[in-house]
Amino acid sequence: MELKNLTWRTVAMAFGVAAGGLMLTGALFVWSGIYNVAASTDHLSVTTWLFEKVREQSIATHSSWIEAPPLDDEGMIRLGASHYEGGCVSCHGRPGELINPIVSGMLPSPPDLTVTIARRSPEEIFWIVKHGLKYTGMPAWPDTKRDDEVWALTAFLTHPLERTGDYSGLAGLTRGAGDEGRDGLAGSRVFTRCARCHESEGIPTNGDRIPRLAGQPEAYLLRSLREYAQRTRTSGAMQPVAYLLEDGKMRDLAAYYSALAPVADKPSAAHDPEQLRRGEAIATRGIPEEKVPACLSCHSGRQSPHFPALAGQHADYIAEQLRLWQRGGRAGTAYGRIMATIARRLGEQQIEDVSAYLASRPAVRAATLPVAEASQ
Repeated sequence: MELKNLTWRTVAMAFGVAAGGLMLTGALFVWSGIYNVAASTDHLSVTTWLFEKVREQSIATHSSWIEAPPLDDEGMIRLGASHYEGGCVSCHGRPGELINPIVSGMLPSPPDLTVTIARRSPEEIFWIVKHGLKYTGMPAWPDTKRDDEVWALTAFLTHPLERTGDYSGLAGLTRGAGDEGRDGLAGSRVFTRCARCHESEGIPTNGDRIPRLAGQPEAYLLRSLREYAQRTRTSGAMQPVAYLLEDGKMRDLAAYYSALAPVADKPSAAHDPEQLRRGEAIATRGIPEEKVPACLSCHSGRQSPHFPALAGQHADYIAEQLRLWQRGGRAGTAYGRIMATIARRLGEQQIEDVSAYLASRPAVRAATLPVAEASQ
């Protein structure tokens, strides 16, 4: 019995000495600075293997609970292509183009997405785009509340034929900014960036997931840009753009789009009359029993210059914003909190109905009112 105790005591002591030796060796290794962290040389093979194994297992585990929505909607793919152009091209390059030599010097370098995407599920792509990856240079989406934006980018990335076949068209690179503008806006870099997605003279939005700005109240547009810049209105796409704008440029853009004539849509498929009837009831009378006011009591374009006009707005855009309010994603401002309360009282079918009705109405230019100072 004494021999057995002595054996276990010896084993425990040996393990303790070994552990202490390993800790001392590790401390000396870190303190010496002998490990080369320069990006000009690769990691040791074992280090690379360890990082990749941890990364892949983490991606698989954390994306396993995610359920992808349908990703074959053209408007979603176009919006995703626009997001890719605005946020991803600088590192990953455009489809068919070589990656910038400076960026390729990163360690690890940005992967070739045509190869990487093919072996990943939509859920994994969504998780990576939304959360980024530590120690790779891959940032998280600028606003993680906007799952709809991340899913749009995922939809684009998971459709390689559309992505490589007409990338310029999908991302809005072929959309002209027009030769006319106000205060020298047309042709400027910031205006060209706006025109990739939003209207310009005679050109509609780049898909039905992008809001129509033409004819909206100037004060509302100015307030929206300021809220994006201050990060009180969520958007991983718009916040970085607005943050770089001086207040004078925001005013110029708000004035330009407010004065712009709405562009008529091409004829679309016939609407369901019953759905339009249900949507009209919500838009014009509200849902009194649920304490939902009539949409047009605020959004006809004749009330406060801080309220957008909704007639002729894209149905998919209206519906997605209502869902975003339901999730609390647009509750960062006083106006947003009002809408969040209303949106939570709507069911999914009611959202679809009222969005379809409002989209079916002719687009209107908001009444010309004195431009009140937009809320900070």
